[in-house]
Amino acid sequence: MDKRAKLLWQYVDKWAAKKPDAEAIVFGDLRMTWAQLVEAVDRTARALLELGVEKGNCVALVSMARPEFIITFMAASKIGAIWTGLSPRFSVSETGRILRDCRPTVLITQDRHENANLVERALTFSFELSCIQEILVIGDAPGGTLSFDAFTADPRPHMDAPLKERLAQVSPDDEALLMFTSGSSGFPKGVLHTHRSIISNVEQEQELLGLSGDTRILLHFPINHVAADVEIGYCAVYSGACLVMQEGFDAGEALKIVDREGITMIGQVPAMYMLEIRDPAFAKTSWNSVKTFVWGGSAASKDLLEALEKVCRRTGAHMLTGYGATEMGGFVTITRPGDSMESMRLNVGLPYRNCELRIVDGDRKPVEAGVVGEVAVKGPFLMKGYLNSPALTEEVLDKDGWYYSSDLGSMDKHGVLTLHGRRSEMFKSGGENAFPCEIETVLESHPAVLFAAVVAVPDDVFDEVAHAHVVTVPGTKTSANELKEWCAASLSQFKIPRVIRFHETMPLLPNGKVDKIKLRKNSLR
Repeated sequence: MDKRAKLLWQYVDKWAAKKPDAEAIVFGDLRMTWAQLVEAVDRTARALLELGVEKGNCVALVSMARPEFIITFMAASKIGAIWTGLSPRFSVSETGRILRDCRPTVLITQDRHENANLVERALTFSFELSCIQEILVIGDAPGGTLSFDAFTADPRPHMDAPLKERLAQVSPDDEALLMFTSGSSGFPKGVLHTHRSIISNVEQEQELLGLSGDTRILLHFPINHVAADVEIGYCAVYSGACLVMQEGFDAGEALKIVDREGITMIGQVPAMYMLEIRDPAFAKTSWNSVKTFVWGGSAASKDLLEALEKVCRRTGAHMLTGYGATEMGGFVTITRPGDSMESMRLNVGLPYRNCELRIVDGDRKPVEAGVVGEVAVKGPFLMKGYLNSPALTEEVLDKDGWYYSSDLGSMDKHGVLTLHGRRSEMFKSGGENAFPCEIETVLESHPAVLFAAVVAVPDDVFDEVAHAHVVTVPGTKTSANELKEWCAASLSQFKIPRVIRFHETMPLLPNGKVDKIKLRKNSLR
């Protein structure tokens, strides 16, 4: 096989041929080799063909992070279908909106999650949506559905010729992955990626993170998230690494897995790291196997960086952060090993080699170094567009191939990117521009503050003012007045939070980011 394979599934075949007996996936007591993975992918691809999945059809999976995620994703890519993952934690209405948008031919679902009967939901949607030709159930399959394991166990040799014929029809520019944005700023949009755009991203990530066949990566993100689908899940397949899956994030269990499974790379959002730091098991974890700690999605607090740096000094591991988005297929900038802790609090590194990045003003004209503006990127990793939304696609992708992110940033003369928050989060207080991330950084520099989230709320005099929501370091005490005085030493008066509220934990979205919509509702009460 060509070293630069151009289709997603080809990397499963590559590693199955090179190291068939090496572990590809670990999930609880299950240990799946590359030989077993390629066999499962091929059996599933034949099964989907037999169910009538055509090129360009959608295959939807409602599941936590489990082996079926990679198996169905790669099988769908093999037959030219579009795969999408949905979190079992989505509400009925959220799931319905997504299914109506993507119109899957086959719906695969876990039988239950927590108190939700996911099969009942799937059957209800199948009555509404005529596009759903079959429901496959992971677990107990009642009447009207098929067992995923039993149905895909058949090798179906009679489907070899149709599979071979379909393989010849799939090209690198075919749509392969559909991810719905988290919806933290409105209705989720379906982001379409091709084989080419995904591989264009992970080939850079693999090189810059140093992933190899010896890498063991922890995966506990929901499978609707770009971190699961591309940055961790597919990048592991591309690199020949082993994916150690945890069915949903649990801080204590994740810490146990790190030592037990010899995890070498951990990629999380800062809120996940903070929950682990607060867990008593954090101090008992050896961390000896971990070579790289990665975070993204938001800035890391001073406490988080200090905790990770302490581990890194003892073990020789290093810390990395970067900037990306679902529309970009993950990170497109990254810091470098050896960058200072202070630098990583403020900056998200240099662009990938295949990424053009510039900062633009309101007219989309480039601005000078150091000036805050909108982050725009260009490169082969960009999405093909938004599903069923050509007008929305045209709003963010121009005719020259530039994607306008709505993220605010500045770039220094060396090309290092600093983020200043979302354009939608920027607010005006007394006519002055204010950025929540700047206020959060100052709050988190206080010794008693573990985590801070700032939202803007309406004000009769100043139009909008900042309200801060804070989680404190266990065993410490502070007050709203003390934190306001702390902010006054570093911030202009109009940026100082008008109200500061204390919380035991922050409300999180399924992707681990702080749910600022809930916090804002809390502030408006």
